[in-house]
Amino acid sequence: MTFVRRLIFSFALTAAFFAGCETTRDVQYDREPAAQLKAMRFGDIGLDFITLLFDVEIDNPYPVSLPLQRLSYALVSGGHTFLTATAFDNVTVPPNTKKVLTLPDEVTYARLLQALGSKPGSTIPFKADLTLSLDTPGSGWTNLHVENEGSIVLPESPEINVEGKTYDAVDVIFVPTPQDVVDKMLELAQVRKDDLVYDLGCGDGRIVVTAARRYGCRAIGFDIDPRRVKESLENVQKNNVGHLVGIEQKDIFTLDLSKADVITLFLLSRLNVKLIPQLEKLKPGSRIVSHNFAMDQIKPDKVVTMFSSEDPFEHTVYLWITPLKKEMGE
Repeated sequence: MTFVRRLIFSFALTAAFFAGCETTRDVQYDREPAAQLKAMRFGDIGLDFITLLFDVEIDNPYPVSLPLQRLSYALVSGGHTFLTATAFDNVTVPPNTKKVLTLPDEVTYARLLQALGSKPGSTIPFKADLTLSLDTPGSGWTNLHVENEGSIVLPESPEINVEGKTYDAVDVIFVPTPQDVVDKMLELAQVRKDDLVYDLGCGDGRIVVTAARRYGCRAIGFDIDPRRVKESLENVQKNNVGHLVGIEQKDIFTLDLSKADVITLFLLSRLNVKLIPQLEKLKPGSRIVSHNFAMDQIKPDKVVTMFSSEDPFEHTVYLWITPLKKEMGE
């Protein structure tokens, strides 16, 4: 075979190879992903949140995994949209697979009942409209729209017993304070190693854990929700501060706060006001810091605003030093 013929033959093989690859690619991607909503149901329920579960069957025809990162949904009952939300889930659908994924979202149960105008134990009809956002090869983000109708039973609210009293709800839902705001709260309170810090409504325990780690002080977190108590204890153990930090399941409005040097709060303004009789029993010079919520009737000694690196919102931190000072005119 002459050199020219060899060259032509080589070009022909190369062209045939790439043509074959293109044909294979077309076959692999000639179908689009599809989805079906198989069921909507409730999962775990606590004093604040209930988990809503969507069982979605997703058909991935591609030879690569598909990341599913966002779920948007609207729920309708009796012609009334009672819930719309967006949840972010970092899950993937395996290649060339049809698989049912359970996609969770936590919602505030009290607000859900209020929006429906229903009581626990009721059966409600619903229509669910979901949008799934998938990262598909070659075309970027693809939105799959799925609908389904059915009925669902609203579960009974849980009850807990704390020191002989029964509770079936919390006064405020748990929203974590960004870590840099936690740092600012403790800095503003001028926490020292010999201080005792009380966090009222400790959530996941991040404030008391930070106080112990950064300042070496003792700290106690109080929460009525057993799930939050469990999360806090896990956080204490993870950070090896069990010798400094205690977590107690208590109703914060029954506590004796007189031993504390620093009180940290992330409640609501009306709940801060409810605490005033207890806060007035603190030692002179004790510091109270609150994330985002003031204390009506009481003048703060300092107010600081800041932006967190964890969200786009402005945060306000209030400081009061005992004895508490009434606002002028009160």
